[in-house]
Amino acid sequence: MEPLQHLAHISVQARDFRCEGDIIIPRPGGYKGRVHDVLNAAEQFLALTDVTLHREDCADGHEPLLYTGLLLRKEEIQYVVP
Repeated sequence: MEPLQHLAHISVQARDFRCEGDIIIPRPGGYKGRVHDVLNAAEQFLALTDVTLHREDCADGHEPLLYTGLLLRKEEIQYVVP
């Protein structure tokens, strides 16, 4: 039996930061089974887990921030790399 969901690791560029994390893809290989489908869904927020957040000022020697979860408003996203 095929799993009902799987994790996809993505990189997201937002206005003031870049982050990497995992998102849940509901139906891998099927209807709504791509990162593109999750981004185009009606929900206003994108939920990421196991997140590494790189702020714009990280070039000044700041370490990236680690979070177990992050809700990102889709309007803030500039681009996503699966």
